[in-house]
Amino acid sequence: MLGVEMSHLNAGIAALLKAYFDFVNSTVEDALRKISAYGKKDTLGMDAGPEITICEALGRYDTGAVVITEEIGSKGGGDNFRPLDTQTLRTVFISDPTDRSNQLKAFLREYPPEMKIGDIFSNPDTKEKWESRFSGPACITGATSAISCVRRGLPIFAVIVNYITQEMMVSCAAGNRIVKLTGDLPDRIDLKFVCDRGDTLIFPGMEKNFKDMQRFATFLGDEGKTGYKENFIDSELLDEGKMKEFIHYDKPGGPSRALYLSSLQPRTAPLGFVLANGEKIGEWIHWLPFARFARSQFDDSQPALVIYEVFQKRPWTKEGVLMSTPPNYSIFREFGGRFFIDTSLLLRMPNPSKLRSTLIVAPFDNRVVMRLCNQSGYRTIVF
Repeated sequence: MLGVEMSHLNAGIAALLKAYFDFVNSTVEDALRKISAYGKKDTLGMDAGPEITICEALGRYDTGAVVITEEIGSKGGGDNFRPLDTQTLRTVFISDPTDRSNQLKAFLREYPPEMKIGDIFSNPDTKEKWESRFSGPACITGATSAISCVRRGLPIFAVIVNYITQEMMVSCAAGNRIVKLTGDLPDRIDLKFVCDRGDTLIFPGMEKNFKDMQRFATFLGDEGKTGYKENFIDSELLDEGKMKEFIHYDKPGGPSRALYLSSLQPRTAPLGFVLANGEKIGEWIHWLPFARFARSQFDDSQPALVIYEVFQKRPWTKEGVLMSTPPNYSIFREFGGRFFIDTSLLLRMPNPSKLRSTLIVAPFDNRVVMRLCNQSGYRTIVF
């Protein structure tokens, strides 16, 4: 890794762990307290606290970088930041400070208000209890906090902390790894610690089972969140009957969803792809480093994962934002046969966290997805 990229990654790890350790040292009452500062009725302490900590830590690290989160929108960039300038080369951190917050809220409400969050997560029964309510394995389905970074138009890392299993997943040019956040931890946790103590995350290819290639996970909506099922059907990947037959889970987490394609998912129930179903950038940006840096188990020159950008002739919208974007409106720009993320387009938005896309990530040898996407003219995103 380049020295500056390693520095950015270590700053991301430090910011995320500050937020994590602050959260686990708070109480259930702190986590569920309503926060009015954002002007939203549903913002809780467990949403605002990690977000404030992450923005503050990254702002201190680099005053010239922009930090994008759902509650705040975008913050930072320095006094000379002008949104209409060409911003392609800006460093942009994108964070989802608390993912699966609805599930986490329901889970924490079962505990006494004065109970410490860390005592809940460290209880040996917590993992099994979470899986019985919100699907498993908890290392994928648990509530998470995540930070990713785009530098010079390229996704250079993703860091995800799983609250329920107390694990951290890191993806960068040095590889994809998972490390425990329990036991004897040093004062400073950085990339070297992750490489020394972490286990390699493997993204195995598909077997020959045709049905497995069609099994998938995506968000299809819940109470008060409409339009997702319609967006999926109009993408013409699977008809409604097959959608119901092959859906593995319809309320998965955002940042951790790509891990369904990893060795963390039981091989008795492999998935053929994951889909960002017209969802906000904070849900899927963290998949891109995993897809960029994962290599085949059998051929190191072969990527283990492939990304397709899905678009429609008449795309759906939410909050006035396209759920699937054709190439002319896409954040992904092609140059010399490779793609980069057009941060100038992203930062011109009044609230960049609201940008949406429909993306597929699949094992490189999933022939069903490859055929469906190619015959529909969907672009293969290669960084």
